[in-house]
Amino acid sequence: MKRGPKPLLPSEKEARGTLQPVRDSHKVEIVEPSSMPQMPDWLSAEAQEIWLDDIGRVTASRLVTERDTSAFANYCSLQASIVKCWKAGEVPPITALAEARKLQEIFGIAGARSRVQVRPEAGAGNPFARNGRRG
Repeated sequence: MKRGPKPLLPSEKEARGTLQPVRDSHKVEIVEPSSMPQMPDWLSAEAQEIWLDDIGRVTASRLVTERDTSAFANYCSLQASIVKCWKAGEVPPITALAEARKLQEIFGIAGARSRVQVRPEAGAGNPFARNGRRG
């Protein structure tokens, strides 16, 4: 016996005019924003420069969306304070450097995610690559 059709979302049923509150009132629809993050107004001028420099890289890789706005703003503020320390001739705290590196890896600005991956040739190191194929 085959399974029936996938149930429709409450918003789709409402658009069709088939929404039944008795059946569909307990259903929850989760909507995830997919738009570009908006720069918060509380960022300092230095952090805004970091934001403008890095926002193109993170949105091009589609790793940051609107829901990541506060985390990315925190990264920009942290990076701005690190740059300020270096310009003043001081060494920033190692914990700040480590946290900035972690955030850069999460957002795809630095680290393994940011590098172009080269795929090996098909069957180059796999002795079972020809299994199931003749010739």
